Amino acid sequence: MSTETTSKRDHEASLRELLAGGDKELMTVARSARRRRLELRRLGRTASAAAEDEGAKRVRPAGPLDSCSSDSSDSAKVTPEPQPVCVSHGAVSVIGRRREMEDAVAVAAPFSAVVEGDGKEEGFFAVYDGHGGSRVAEACRERMHVVLAEEVQRLRGIQQQRGSGSGRDEEEDVIAGWKEAMAACFARVDGEVGVEDEAETGEQTVGSTAVVAVVGPRRIVVANCGDSRAVLSRAGVPVPLSDDHKPDRPDEMERVEAAGGRVINWNGYRILGVLATSRSIGDYYLKPYVIAEPEVTVMDRTDKDEFLILASDGLWDVVSNEVACKIARNCLSGRAASKYPESVSGSTAADAAALLVELAMSRGSKDNISVVVVELRRLRSRTAAVIKENRR
Repeated sequence: MSTETTSKRDHEASLRELLAGGDKELMTVARSARRRRLELRRLGRTASAAAEDEGAKRVRPAGPLDSCSSDSSDSAKVTPEPQPVCVSHGAVSVIGRRREMEDAVAVAAPFSAVVEGDGKEEGFFAVYDGHGGSRVAEACRERMHVVLAEEVQRLRGIQQQRGSGSGRDEEEDVIAGWKEAMAACFARVDGEVGVEDEAETGEQTVGSTAVVAVVGPRRIVVANCGDSRAVLSRAGVPVPLSDDHKPDRPDEMERVEAAGGRVINWNGYRILGVLATSRSIGDYYLKPYVIAEPEVTVMDRTDKDEFLILASDGLWDVVSNEVACKIARNCLSGRAASKYPESVSGSTAADAAALLVELAMSRGSKDNISVVVVELRRLRSRTAAVIKENRR
């Protein structure tokens, strides 16, 4: 038996052992790891090792986001003081089994609009799942964060002029402001991607979903339009921050039918039997049934928030929220890499994103797959994890 064959068997055996205690979720990762010839784009940013030791000190490693320690209390309470935005973030986007790449991801860190009022920077993260072509998704990648920054600054100016006469407390103003800014941003980008020449009917059928997250020291703001998704891991429990806009969702179906459209079950529920999502940027041929209005969630951060996952339906069609968070948590904690270094390359947010993409591929995802992972705090010391595992 050759050394290469023995190495492959040992590699797969180690994964089987890992999965024996983990619902067999990583077994298929060994197979997909051999498909590294996929078009792969990593946009990872990782805090340095020194940042881990210094904890809450502000550092500027490869990316401009702040570093933070993993210090937390026993109870999940709202963070009394602003936290650094995140420890690390990473993105992986692959063409998968599709013939064309229509997904796009965006990371803008720091985000140019500072709205928390405490001088801390924010991070902007987004996944855009295009359909009918990549034009709209690429336009969103280039423009969404720019337009959002402009809208936030515009609304801040209006609020300052109004002063405190709105009759609402500060928290209500923040939530209302974010919702208004996101709605205006999505509407502007939707208008920008429109085709002026009505003769170009092919361009009228191009669109994209959009899930956007702005991560600040006090809050996480998520805006979703379509069936991409954002999930927060809080103390090991997945917390959905968006709700998929599927045509068969009761309130979405009611809205479409009220506008004069129909939801037809044609190889799955679709708007007019064509589009499998009820909201998107673009898709002018399906308006007013398909709208670009996002649903916005404003979530206060707590000391138990661990990481955030944004992904296209190429992941969510084959991987549940629970499984995705479990796999990412094992990776970010250092457990997977320290115990099985040949199977898992590391324990950064980029490594977690790559692991989720490989899992989706191994489960038969037929779509483009795009994943962004934002690590909000260290789950535990990675160095300590390695030493502990090696002592066993």
